[in-house]
Amino acid sequence: TSSTWSTLRHPQFRGLWRSGSIYFVGNAMQAMAAAWMMVEQTGSSFLAALVQTAVFLPMFLLALPAGVLADTTDRRRLILVALVVQAVGGALLAAMVLAGAAGPTSLLFLIFVTGCCTAVLSPAWNSAVGDSVPRPELAQAITAVAISYNAARAVGPALAGVVFAQLGAGWIFGLAVFSTLAMIQGIRRHPPHPHPPSRLPAERL
Repeated sequence: TSSTWSTLRHPQFRGLWRSGSIYFVGNAMQAMAAAWMMVEQTGSSFLAALVQTAVFLPMFLLALPAGVLADTTDRRRLILVALVVQAVGGALLAAMVLAGAAGPTSLLFLIFVTGCCTAVLSPAWNSAVGDSVPRPELAQAITAVAISYNAARAVGPALAGVVFAQLGAGWIFGLAVFSTLAMIQGIRRHPPHPHPPSRLPAERL
């Protein structure tokens, strides 16, 4: 039996796993920085909690339609469109924060937008990862991705704390944009395999 890390010998999986790991860290840093910034601006624990709602509510709302899209559309295009929108939203947020123009409403809105992008691309990215290794190694690949995701949830906030203390929230949002660009590069270099041809008519959302 192969080990968890032996799956990294597959170039397709290794590229997706590496770019995904960077992306996970960036998302974790952004969520933490947004919550800290909300506390600094308002002193409200309720609004700080709303930041986490803005991060995770999109997954609850969009997981099912995003899964259907992943099964019925070009996964590469779906992922790239979502990532480009996320990069634009993140860049706008970083610019507003650095310019001192970001308030609670704009912060929550742009965090919600980036959360929607993550929710839309996640099923397509997960299925692409599953297709990048032989079927007998799928369980090990899932474990490697889970380790990466959970490590990012620990490393991301710690890095965010260092950057927040030294440079402020705007730079964290900028780093999150960089992590999104890294994911874009990973998908462009290692695109998901196309869906197998089917004799059935195309399904609609």
